[in-house]
Amino acid sequence: MSLKDSLQRKLETQTEHWSKQIESLRAEANEKIAKAKDKEAEAQIQRDFSERIQAMEDQIETARAKLGELKESGENQLDKLKKRIDEWLPSNTN
Repeated sequence: MSLKDSLQRKLETQTEHWSKQIESLRAEANEKIAKAKDKEAEAQIQRDFSERIQAMEDQIETARAKLGELKESGENQLDKLKKRIDEWLPSNTN
């Protein structure tokens, strides 16, 4: 597997992971909202989960931008791009 393919797979895998986390967070939020005692509690749960979900969606968007950059990069740019991607991704994916 080439370095480019490896980096692309790493980004795609992390994006899939974040997408699954978002689905899980949405399900958890819906469950907590259903159990909330009043509208104020529902609103607070919604705010809390919305912030977490938005942060992950932002990470996915950044990963997609990096994927686009990776696809357009030449072989001479890969080492530099690999370093930036490795620094950006959570340590458990490096």
